[in-house]
Amino acid sequence: MDSTIEFDHCREVALQPGSLFEFTSQFLPAETIPHLFAIYALKQSVCDIPHLSVDDAVKWGKLKWWGEELLADPGSPSRHPIVRALTQSGARDKLDNSLLISLVGDSVQQVDAAPDSSESAMFDRFSEIGQAEIQLELALDDAEVEPRNLKFLSAASTLFGVVSSFSPGQRSQAERLPLSSLAKYGVTGEALEQERCSNELEQIIKDMVLLGLEWYSAGFDDLLLSSSSAANNVPGLHLRLRWAMERRQLMSIQKGIAKFFTKGMRYGPVDALFAWRFLRHLK
Repeated sequence: MDSTIEFDHCREVALQPGSLFEFTSQFLPAETIPHLFAIYALKQSVCDIPHLSVDDAVKWGKLKWWGEELLADPGSPSRHPIVRALTQSGARDKLDNSLLISLVGDSVQQVDAAPDSSESAMFDRFSEIGQAEIQLELALDDAEVEPRNLKFLSAASTLFGVVSSFSPGQRSQAERLPLSSLAKYGVTGEALEQERCSNELEQIIKDMVLLGLEWYSAGFDDLLLSSSSAANNVPGLHLRLRWAMERRQLMSIQKGIAKFFTKGMRYGPVDALFAWRFLRHLK
């Protein structure tokens, strides 16, 4: 598959410049690259639709098309390159139709969604809409995670995405911040959009980072993150590295919020050393 148009397309879509997957993909075992590039290209294509600057009718139309495309005959030459890549890599055989439709359904829920009233309500929503994209990778690994852990990790990973959106050059997802947080600092989502580096925004992001770290801690509780266990259903190396890097980035933001707003999230030699040591420990 490495030389095909499908793989090249997936690589282009999945490896967004400066993204976490662009960084973690450097540590992928060669045999997992086709599967994960196809999965992350699919997630990028579907999960970004709710945040596009287009009318909601267009978003719903795109998501309806993806739902139909994922259930159509994957062997047809008219299928989308990502769908063909899933089949060619063998990943499609491990993915139930219900799981793929859940990915689309989670995105549908985010179109024109009202802001959550509180942090608790945000947790409930994020833990629900963040599960399908994690379960896709778990399915590739033939792995399982306890429902309680999955809820916290899904919510934490989704919140990581929201925080990341406030990096310079990104379209912020201020509409996904809970109303209680906005009220706490006397601001609106629209005001944050216009004045991204305000003191109020810094405080809100600090609160979100602290919340995300708490959710990661709860999600990692009793979760098998070491390969020393005899269990065969431990999440794969990449998923564990992804979670570790997401938490590491939140910790970095917590230590230097001003730097985050001016330089955003960057992955350098120190992060590479951390990733190498982390994976070495797992092996």
